[in-house]
Amino acid sequence: MLEQRLLSRQEIPFSREDLTEKITRQPFAGRDGIRMLFLPSHLTEDNADEVCYVYRQIMDTSYDTVLIVEPGKDKWEKKIPVFPGSSVVTAFGSVPVDEKLRDDLCDEEDDFFIRDVEKKEHPGFYDHVAMLQLVQNDFKVVGLQLTDETPPIVQELTFVIKEILPFKNALTIFCCEMPVPYRETFDIMVESIRHENDTRLLNMIYSGESKIRGAGVFLAGVMAARHREREIRFIHQKPAVGSPTKARNLLTGYAGFPEQSRS
Repeated sequence: MLEQRLLSRQEIPFSREDLTEKITRQPFAGRDGIRMLFLPSHLTEDNADEVCYVYRQIMDTSYDTVLIVEPGKDKWEKKIPVFPGSSVVTAFGSVPVDEKLRDDLCDEEDDFFIRDVEKKEHPGFYDHVAMLQLVQNDFKVVGLQLTDETPPIVQELTFVIKEILPFKNALTIFCCEMPVPYRETFDIMVESIRHENDTRLLNMIYSGESKIRGAGVFLAGVMAARHREREIRFIHQKPAVGSPTKARNLLTGYAGFPEQSRS
């Protein structure tokens, strides 16, 4: 039996007041048209400043729905499980699930399916719903996991994000992590993305050279951003004034309209 009310089983390590203060003290980078965020799966004491910085960038915006995409560990016959339910409950209150978007996703391709959620499970989905409750009003959510990062499944996820979400006032959160010791690799990858050197990028992703946790999720985000002509800005690529200086996750960032000075 599918759960209709998804309940977070684990509290995030900050109070609502602490997080609100952390978010509001972060500077605004002044980027327009943000439709994608790149963030670690879970909020922790180590990454709170970075996560709050990114969420500050959408504090004065409004989205009708938010899709949260994260890597999954469980093995299923179908590869892209979508969370069930009509609402999600965190320590900060309840948020409705966008059941129409969820059903559209599951009707689109064979590998999308609605799954149950185990009582002991605490996916990153819950952490991001809680953060969204601090910076957004009147929004709905959908959560899904990518449990297979082979090229056909990543392409399937990318296709659906490219085809369905552009027609909605939606934000997509891609959960992926790349530890700071791989800074040199990160710089090479960023250049590959900038110059659309897909041969180099795909080789780094699928060979494991990138060291990314959630590499398939990341790649889907990169390709979807390109399709929507959004520029990905990692906050540790070229830090904005006042942005966090001690990197924990090199992939933390967002995708908005390209800077006007770029050709």
